[in-house]
Amino acid sequence: MTTARRLELHLSYICGQKCGFCSESVRMARWRHAPLKGEEISSVLLERRKAGFNHVTFTGGEPTAHPLLPAALGAARKLGFNTYLTTNGGLFAREEYAREVLPLVDEICLSVHGPDAESHDAAAETPGSFARAMSALENIERHGASAYLLTNTVVTRRNWERVPETLSLLTSHPKIRHCLLSNVAPEGRAAAAYRSLAVPLAAWRERLPELARPFEDGRVVLRLFGLPLCVLGGRDELSNDAHFSPRVTVERRGARGRPSLIAIASRDASRRRSKPLTCRSCEASGDCAGVFNRYLAAFGSSELTPRRAN
Repeated sequence: MTTARRLELHLSYICGQKCGFCSESVRMARWRHAPLKGEEISSVLLERRKAGFNHVTFTGGEPTAHPLLPAALGAARKLGFNTYLTTNGGLFAREEYAREVLPLVDEICLSVHGPDAESHDAAAETPGSFARAMSALENIERHGASAYLLTNTVVTRRNWERVPETLSLLTSHPKIRHCLLSNVAPEGRAAAAYRSLAVPLAAWRERLPELARPFEDGRVVLRLFGLPLCVLGGRDELSNDAHFSPRVTVERRGARGRPSLIAIASRDASRRRSKPLTCRSCEASGDCAGVFNRYLAAFGSSELTPRRAN
């Protein structure tokens, strides 16, 4: 069994957006007034570094909403962590903040859910969010020369038709090295509206060649999250599952409203996913994390096409 070396640390439970697909909405509603304290951050970093962890993702909510993020990044760097940050743009839209913080970041993942304000702002349910993300992108390109830049696009029926345009926008930026398309996960706010948000697996299968075409030259990496391998038409290397690393997530929990921290170990990419009976005959079953349970409950397994050994 591979030992976990990656830490995911939820710093803040505040976000300036109201995305209908947000997987963290329940935790944010409960803990928005209980961001991690400085001593908690220091303790987690020290403990995990001593245990051999060498990579830390600071996430949230929106991590730039936490005033101690720069200090946390600096402390992680001094301890020998590679630092990774997920953001919707946040304070990186401010050039002064970007100039100060970006030198402390090794990898940064920027959320972009559409090719323009109309599409992105509708997905994020937040006017002005696209403009903020683009300002952040400009500042990252200007001040984050050493940072590996990724993007994440959560795909729902609301932005599905414009995904090719979104990818065209992203691949036009030379600083962007990696684009992730995330099949919406049935968690948080997305759970209640999942049936109306989830793009059919058959639609993913049909459009995949078009989506993958801009990445054929290898300059930018394309990865797909939350899809079974049979949807990928033999392009297994595009599955984010194949590149999953074991990790430990540290986030706010508590009883009777008293905040504490809990560590959750993830050994594979199978969270909230499983393989129905039809997958038992598939030759790729051992390498596939399956389908979201909620998808199977809502739409069944008729779209799955098990691979047969030649």
